[in-house]
This record gives sequence, structure tokens and C-alpha cells, in this order.
Amino acid sequence: MEIVKVLYPSVLKTLTVLLVIGTGAAALAEPYVPPAGLGAPGRRESAGTRGCAFGNPANLIALMPTDNVGLTTAAHPRFYWYMPTTQASFVRFTLERMGEDTEGMDSAEEIYRTQFAITGEPGIMSLELPDTVSLPALEAGDRYHWQVAVFCNPVSEEGDLQIEGWVERQAPDADLLAALEMASESEKVALYASNGYWFDVVDQLATLQAEAPEDADLQARWAELLESVDLEHLANQPFVSVE
Repeated sequence: MEIVKVLYPSVLKTLTVLLVIGTGAAALAEPYVPPAGLGAPGRRESAGTRGCAFGNPANLIALMPTDNVGLTTAAHPRFYWYMPTTQASFVRFTLERMGEDTEGMDSAEEIYRTQFAITGEPGIMSLELPDTVSLPALEAGDRYHWQVAVFCNPVSEEGDLQIEGWVERQAPDADLLAALEMASESEKVALYASNGYWFDVVDQLATLQAEAPEDADLQARWAELLESVDLEHLANQPFVSVE
């Protein structure tokens, strides 16, 4: 261990995470640690709409940190949200790139929109941005605004239930990248969580659970992650597919 301290003083934090994981604490992921200064306004949870959504909870909820913005390493990240029991006919997802116009004012450019039918089944739903020529990779350092709208009334323009959040792509620094290259798929969870990569830690844990749905350790790690952002009431919700 002393050799590691001498050779790699800047990576002790990430190496410590790996060492702790290797000693049997792997059953639980570290709680999510948000990066400083990334907060953004937005509606993480929709207001209830009578006759549109039911159950407990009966709201549309974005799987996002409390400050409503998250980092990603991915060029085409996957977005997650909770869908309540609903009579909605379809869902619309939109993504906008935020910037400034020629006069220096904030502006938003819609770069992706899709909509799809739903069955009304409650659970955690997700959508991955397509890797196509028409939708280039997210630019590192730029901030993007995403929104999910649920339509119970097909003639509504805005949707009956709405949530929104923000995503920013940021490449891992050299120390984190080195730690990720040494880590197993399970060990990457704690590294992403402790370094503020919200979209990566959610997708990593969700993928692992899909591969081993009966794994109690993964279920506990998922519950701990959601509890760290005040979404523990969604921990037992099933994952449902987008048709």
C-alpha cells in the first residue's frame, strides 16, 4: 500500500473506493455525490392531474438528483423516469441544446424529439438517445435540457404530466479514467457515484439488475442510490420497456 501512495498520490481516493469494494463492502454502492455548482431549475416531479395518473405515487418523476442536473460520460446517454399508472395514449421526449443567441441571450435549440405509445403499466421507463447522423454526440461542456410529457388528452399541446431535467457531458479526468479501466462492471458503480456521474451510475446499476434481477446486493445498491437523492419510494418499482 505504501508503494501505491508513492507512485500514485493523486488517485488515492479512487483506489480507496476500489480497495473497499474488494474487501466485501461491494454489497452497497456509495451514495451519489453531486458535483459542486451544477444546480439547475426544473420540475423533477409532475403535479398530479385528475383522471390521468393513478397509483402511489401517482406522479411522473424524473430519476434525477435533487439539483436536477447530472453529468454523463456518454455521447448518447440513456434517460430514466418513473411512469405512474396512467390512461395516457402516448409519451413525448424532447432534448434541447442550451446556448446563447447573437445578442448574448439564453436560447434553446431542439435537437431531438420522439413520441411513443404506452400501455399504462407503472414502473421505471428509459430512453437512450439514438446514435444516428441526424443526432450527433452530445458536446462536452454543453448543457442540454430534456423533457418527458405524458398525453392523456391527445389534443393537448403541452401534455397532461411533465417533467424536465438537465444533462452535461464531461469526460472523466485521467485519475478516474484509470480507475474505471481497472474496475469491474460492478465496481464502476461506486466510482461513478462518488465522482458525480449521475447518468452513468443509474444506467450501470440498471443494466446490472437487468442481467441479474434476483440479486439482492444489486437491489440494495439501487435502493441506496435512490435514497441518496430522496427517491427511495421508487426503489421497488419494476423496470418497464418502451414499446
